[in-house]
Amino acid sequence: MTRTISRSILVLIFASFIVSSLSPFAVSIASPAATKFSDKELDELFAPIALYADPLLAQVIPAATFVDQVVQANKTLKGSVNEKTIEKQNWDVSVKSVAHYPSVLKMMAEQKDWTTAIGQAYVYQSTDVMKSIQRLRALAKGNGSLVTTSEQTVTESNGYITIVPAQPKYIYVPVYDPQVVYVSTGPSPGAVALAFGAGLAIGAWLNRDWHWYGPGIYYHGWVGVGWIGVNRTFIHVNHYYVNRSFTHVSVNRTIVNRNITTFRGDLNNRVVTGHHYDINRGSVSRDINRGNVNRTNINRTSVNRSSVNRRTTTHTNTAARRTGTNTTFNRSNINRSSINNSSARQTQNRRVSSGHVRRSSTGPGNTGPRKR
Repeated sequence: MTRTISRSILVLIFASFIVSSLSPFAVSIASPAATKFSDKELDELFAPIALYADPLLAQVIPAATFVDQVVQANKTLKGSVNEKTIEKQNWDVSVKSVAHYPSVLKMMAEQKDWTTAIGQAYVYQSTDVMKSIQRLRALAKGNGSLVTTSEQTVTESNGYITIVPAQPKYIYVPVYDPQVVYVSTGPSPGAVALAFGAGLAIGAWLNRDWHWYGPGIYYHGWVGVGWIGVNRTFIHVNHYYVNRSFTHVSVNRTIVNRNITTFRGDLNNRVVTGHHYDINRGSVSRDINRGNVNRTNINRTSVNRSSVNRRTTTHTNTAARRTGTNTTFNRSNINRSSINNSSARQTQNRRVSSGHVRRSSTGPGNTGPRKR
């Protein structure tokens, strides 16, 4: 009996230990839901890269989950592209791919918290990320900012907008201001919404693309049509980038454990205070007053200063003539030209009455010198 009780106590103690040890795990399982990005936060995050060509974007986003490798790649390459150096690194294939585009790699490395947030968002809610990118593209396209050019081909099918390289062998990284391309009024006349630098090489490393209406990012292995088929003849296939092991798009799921609390707080504040790219309204919230208020209407509904000046001057001059006194005018309320005209007429009248001035022979209604 005593042994049975002792065993029962031991079982209870062991069970309580197991429960206590599992409780942090249970919290960690629930944490993704608690840290989920809102649609507006996603739009804010992805606005700077949503207009990248699909093959490049399909590498940038998974690479963001390997943020330490991105930082290491930027330090190692120092703005250069050295294929042999890249190939021998133990980096994820997505990082190796982005490493061929120094400006993109540098941006991701220098904005580490933003890159981490991109990676966390993709791990937490890849479907929502795809929707955010499509929202942003639809807005830019509707504003006339996203169009087909000699650098990119923009197409829309089944409600999904794709962006692919327009030229064989070269891909272009767009440079744009999110506060311009996503604004409902579009770029001002003569302004360029998207600018492009020099064309960068398309190589075997661009081995991914997007299925917007399907699974999302996928490995094509340089088998396909469209831009893939066009560039296939120029690609040097090698096992560093064309390999069956890449069929599964790998991501670093431990990125979710990174602490970017400060960045998340700032991101939320920008959204809450309206300092963000409001996709639903189609305008930059911080510029709502400037963009939506019609200055002409303000003038119409406000007091017309010119009218006030004329009326005030008329009444004042009338009173002055009746009383014969010299009136002091308030220049802030009365039109200066009206003051000058009124003063000139009063002076002329006094001088004419004393006979010291003759009327102009060229003035309206005057026929010559006044006869005595």
